[in-house]
Amino acid sequence: MESVGELLKQEREAQGKSVEDVSKATKMSTLILEALEADHFSALPAPVYVKGHLRTYARFLGLSEDAVVDKYLRFTQQQGDEELDEWDTVELELHEEKRRVGRRWVWIAVAVGVVAAVIVWQALSRDQGAPEPATSISANTGTDADAEPDAEPDAEVDAEVDISVPAATPSPVRETVVDDTMIEWHKLELMVVAKERTWLSVSVDGEPVADLTLEQGEQRQWEADEFFQLNVGNGRGLELYLDGVLLGTAGSGSRLVEGLVVNESGMSL
Repeated sequence: MESVGELLKQEREAQGKSVEDVSKATKMSTLILEALEADHFSALPAPVYVKGHLRTYARFLGLSEDAVVDKYLRFTQQQGDEELDEWDTVELELHEEKRRVGRRWVWIAVAVGVVAAVIVWQALSRDQGAPEPATSISANTGTDADAEPDAEPDAEVDAEVDISVPAATPSPVRETVVDDTMIEWHKLELMVVAKERTWLSVSVDGEPVADLTLEQGEQRQWEADEFFQLNVGNGRGLELYLDGVLLGTAGSGSRLVEGLVVNESGMSL
């Protein structure tokens, strides 16, 4: 079975790129890239950290991020190089659930299309089978009996026309009901990794949760429903990962960064 490291290395070489080229484009060190290509995942801090780098590398090469991470999880499980932790097991189950949900939505879309076609067909059938408007015409013709003998008789014609059109019958309105069990609620997961010593304060959905100093190499992780807000003492010294995907550093310099917001769209000031 081809390992995830072999896949990345072969694709990089096929594109004619060196490890240094990837490092410059992704901001990952050559040591990390070489560890990924050699499947030395134990040299990296944590599985979530490995998955973040794999997603960044896959995106750079134009590969499917989910497919690369899935291959990493299955490879490590099969080889026994390291046991899958609780989060890896959950992610494998989520991959399978996404496939099942995707298939269910295809069948739902087909069913909705059939129902819509039936409704349109019924409406057209009613319009074509409607009776023609009923038209009744009555005429009353007579002469004036009191007219002078030598006078020309006056002809009077009274025409009465009655046109009635039946009112159109409104088509029944059908409501589409969405099963609540098909709606998945996803929490945002933020991980920060200190590249340099830095002070940090964090709010989750508007509530302060942390005020601390991280030493180089330390990392922390939080979950939110909607957003995170950060103040960072050393912007360039802190890397941010959202759902395992590297967003970048909090800032380009060592100055204080205030009011940095991270949500499902990324990060912004």
